[in-house]
Amino acid sequence: MNKRRIFILSAAVLILAFGGLFFGLKQAASPEKVVDTFKEAVQKDDPSMLQELIVPDDKQAELSRSSIQAMISYLKENASSYEAIVEGLEQQVEENDYAASAQQISLTEEGKKWGVFPDYKLKAKTAVIKLTGQNETDTISLTAGESKRPIKQLENEQYGPVLPGTYTLNVTVNNELGTFKAEEKKEVWGSPEVSVVINSSALASADKGVQQAVITALDTLNRDLAVYQTSGYDKSKLTNVTNEIREETAFLQESFTLLQDYLDEIHVQYTGAVINLDDLGVHYFDGKWSADATALVAFDNKLKYRDLQGFEDHSIRSLVTYSLFYDKEEKKWLIDGMQEREPVGSEETYWENKKELKVENPPVLKWQREGAEGVKL
Repeated sequence: MNKRRIFILSAAVLILAFGGLFFGLKQAASPEKVVDTFKEAVQKDDPSMLQELIVPDDKQAELSRSSIQAMISYLKENASSYEAIVEGLEQQVEENDYAASAQQISLTEEGKKWGVFPDYKLKAKTAVIKLTGQNETDTISLTAGESKRPIKQLENEQYGPVLPGTYTLNVTVNNELGTFKAEEKKEVWGSPEVSVVINSSALASADKGVQQAVITALDTLNRDLAVYQTSGYDKSKLTNVTNEIREETAFLQESFTLLQDYLDEIHVQYTGAVINLDDLGVHYFDGKWSADATALVAFDNKLKYRDLQGFEDHSIRSLVTYSLFYDKEEKKWLIDGMQEREPVGSEETYWENKKELKVENPPVLKWQREGAEGVKL
């Protein structure tokens, strides 16, 4: 075999090899291959297979494993949407039409692959998430799934853009009462905007820290009331009430001054309370936080009237509804009102969620008229 023949054979082999490579590369870059990869990724629940194929219509959208997983999750949970997407992609291939489409996911031609073949991608229509219902003092952060990166905040309480899909949205709300977290599963699909309602009052009402702050305010008041009644109704002994309450109760000190000559002693003992947690609510209106709560309160009270023998029992077992106001400067709850009534039987036993406040070794606080002799109980 002469050199010329060897050269011709080598060239032929090279041409065949190049032709095979060209055909292989063309097949790898074909729109059919993109569609097959898409279907396989959904079937295998593998977002990594689509990492290089997805193109968001808004370049600001985060393209991550988490966001692609959200898209796959939606398609696996919604067979009709998946079938419609696949049908639309296959129709595009059949018609060789890769222009803009109304579908959530469509084929598009993005330049050249390897500088030779059309580069086909899957264009995804992004959407924004609009938060509604929040208060003007709320500072909100929004993340999705396992991602720690906050979703970008846009104008008009919008966040995004995000790829279409099913997201577990993590909302963090910061305000005067604290930091609250909420989680909501949301389908972002078929609309350029989806809404998520933020109920700061409900978050605060359910928060253990806020509940405890309200309960502490009630307990403080009840302890103060024992001191208040045995100090001649000195309003300064009420340490966590609003100024309005102090002014409204000022007449009691004057009334007591008129009556004290008819009394020898007053004994007051706060023994505890039971809080109805299901009835504890926190509200926000006109820039102010308020709360209300119901409790069964018990005081062992005894009075010794002047010139009469022994003590009379004036113990109280009362169902009290408290109104509270949150003081932003003092950063604590203040009592702003009380309504009380006699309980109907042992109605507190029917409260499903309650907290009992027990006073260990409750002190007996006393007032004694000057000049009166002590009387044994």
